Amino acid sequence: MPEVTISLDVLLKGVLIIVAVIALIYLIVLLSRISKAMSSLPSTMQHVDQVMADVEKIVGVAKDGAEGAKAVVSKASTALTGVNEVIDTNKGTLKAATSFVNAVTSLASLAKKK
Repeated sequence: MPEVTISLDVLLKGVLIIVAVIALIYLIVLLSRISKAMSSLPSTMQHVDQVMADVEKIVGVAKDGAEGAKAVVSKASTALTGVNEVIDTNKGTLKAATSFVNAVTSLASLAKKK
């Protein structure tokens, strides 16, 4: 049998060639997957555009609702301020009316006792 000797230099070159072939195969697979993903990108972007349009509508409706609520709260605040002012200016009248009602109630209870 003939003797075969392999030097480390040849062995290292062979291993590097095998690694390069494997890396090339991985690169080809990766590029094919990227190509598939890129082909579906336009439809994905169309869906994103539709979602953004829907979000725009929702934000517009929410903005209108918030502005309407702000107007209602402002009007209610103004009305309550007016009621508070009326009560403050008529405290004496309200106290007099309360005293009158209490007096009438007391007279009615006295009349019932007799």
